[in-house]
Amino acid sequence: MDSKGRELIICITDRDNQTLIKEESFLSNQYKIISRSGLNVTEIQIIEILKELSIPARISFLENRTGVCGIIARHLYPEAEITMHCMDLYYANKIRRNLSKNGVSSVTVRCEPYVGQKDVFDVIFLQLSKGGVTKELALDFIQQVHQALQTGGKCFFSLEGNDPWIQKQVKKVFGGFSVYSQTKTGYCIVTKKKERLKRVRNFQAECAMTIFGKKTVRLLTIPGVFSHREIDQGTLALAEVAVVESQKDDAVLDMGCGCGAIGMSIAVNQDVSRVCFVDSNSRAFYITEKNCQLNGLERYELVMSDTGIKEEGGFTLFTGNPPYFSHYKISELFISIAYRALKPQGRAYLVAKTATWHYKFMKNVFGNAEVINRRGYEIIKSVR
Repeated sequence: MDSKGRELIICITDRDNQTLIKEESFLSNQYKIISRSGLNVTEIQIIEILKELSIPARISFLENRTGVCGIIARHLYPEAEITMHCMDLYYANKIRRNLSKNGVSSVTVRCEPYVGQKDVFDVIFLQLSKGGVTKELALDFIQQVHQALQTGGKCFFSLEGNDPWIQKQVKKVFGGFSVYSQTKTGYCIVTKKKERLKRVRNFQAECAMTIFGKKTVRLLTIPGVFSHREIDQGTLALAEVAVVESQKDDAVLDMGCGCGAIGMSIAVNQDVSRVCFVDSNSRAFYITEKNCQLNGLERYELVMSDTGIKEEGGFTLFTGNPPYFSHYKISELFISIAYRALKPQGRAYLVAKTATWHYKFMKNVFGNAEVINRRGYEIIKSVR
């Protein structure tokens, strides 16, 4: 509540229509949260924990995607150092907008590949939703959390459902845990860092990408970047087409680059004038730079962005392997950026398992489109 004992209202949606928002109250009606469809159970569990902490000096939230937990923590613990960590710039920017909208300016938001690169913490909260992370990324998170805690520091793992596998991994790393709370939909465990890890696992892997008749590309991959430990067949299909159709002095834009596989394969096999890698994932940014160095690239650029690039007409070749979620919103963004970024006669290539939507949209934007079948995927090509 505020200084006058009124319920503190936290708004994390731009919608004004009362039928399209949800209002929820927490901590004995101390806080009212206005959101689009309600908070995830993993976030609700953390809110309930926040009021019961011993006064912490340094708090970190990992994989909180709204900023609500940081806002409430700032209100409850005005003297604490609060950091919110996201791997993806899209969520980091969303948190920043929500903090600003609610008048909170003293919470640090970091978009970095690893937790605790600059700080150690007394308390860390990690949210793990069903299907939200792969098992190997979950293992990586657990180890990162351990390393980012000071000795004696606590981590609360807020889970969607009761996941025995996660509990087993936490026990292996921390030596044990306690069940903090349990409901029909959520489960929260707490553990304490007792000592430094005797063995730190390296989750990085290396694989080779080979296109018939072309130079082999070496690629490092890490959890959280598409696709870890192997080259996805869609990526390989797009690379095979793009490498063959690339031209000397091409200026290449690899949108949503992941580990950099497509742009890397073009740059290694063709004398391009420049290659620009763009992704919103901080881990993709991190590992793509390593791969550029591993493969001896000299003329390359890295851009971490969740809205693409603003440059117009600077490229002759565009490649993209947009993710399938978001009801084609990301695909639409990719195609719009391709049209704006390409010079006249520049070529755009996108890959999809089924290209019906992409074909229609690209033909509408570019005025032309063709489909190239490869490895069970469809490559859509348009010319600016």
